[in-house]
Amino acid sequence: AQKQAYSVAGHIHGKASINNGYLGTSVLKLFDSTVATVGMNEKKLDMAGMKYNFVYIIPSDRVSLMPGVKPIHLKVLFHGVTGRILGAQAIGEGLVEKRIDVIATAMKFHAVIDDLKDLELAYAPHYGIPKDPVNIAGYVGGNVLSGELKQVPVTAVRDLVEANAFIIDVREENEHAQGRLLNAVNIPLTQFRDRLSDIPKDEDVYLHCRSGQRSYYMIRVLQSLGYDRVYNIAGGFLGICRYEYFKDVMEQRKAIVDRYG
Repeated sequence: AQKQAYSVAGHIHGKASINNGYLGTSVLKLFDSTVATVGMNEKKLDMAGMKYNFVYIIPSDRVSLMPGVKPIHLKVLFHGVTGRILGAQAIGEGLVEKRIDVIATAMKFHAVIDDLKDLELAYAPHYGIPKDPVNIAGYVGGNVLSGELKQVPVTAVRDLVEANAFIIDVREENEHAQGRLLNAVNIPLTQFRDRLSDIPKDEDVYLHCRSGQRSYYMIRVLQSLGYDRVYNIAGGFLGICRYEYFKDVMEQRKAIVDRYG
């Protein structure tokens, strides 16, 4: 509305004004969480028939030693060929909106997903982490765009569980015991080198941890050992539980986790 009012005022006074369109950046408070968005979402991209890919990460909003640190669920959508950023959504109780503001600014200058990793953003333990969530999205997105990292969304996990796909939970045993996918095999990152014989090379293998970072580490090592059918479950167990809990409640369906994380 402010931009439109500025254009109208300029027109009244004979000042040329060009409307370059709108990204639709917005933010709202939802109970204790902040929800923010910019640009296109997956539903709109699907309707437009556009080829796209995504990053879904769940980093902390600040350094873990700081009081009140909270996770941020951040998804960035980008063109599947050029990497141009098409939209982003984020939710969390922490510092969510500033990450969307950064991405909105990058989009205004036609940034590609790889550009996000090079942004120099203000850092102090009270306000962020050394690699900001926006930077992390750039690193992960670059790997996805180049084909170095293969991934599946949390929306596909139920089908994998029901098809009895080979899913590895790379979290530690105590984490696995506190909540797990029903048919996931627990092979912690700290033990997997001694359990390589338990991981098949002749079928697709899907890995998850709490948020996606440890499973990524294991995937890169497995790739170096000749495993080329390994996929990261983007968003990890936290992302799976957030999606599945909502769908389970709304559709009254049987859970695929023994306890939501």
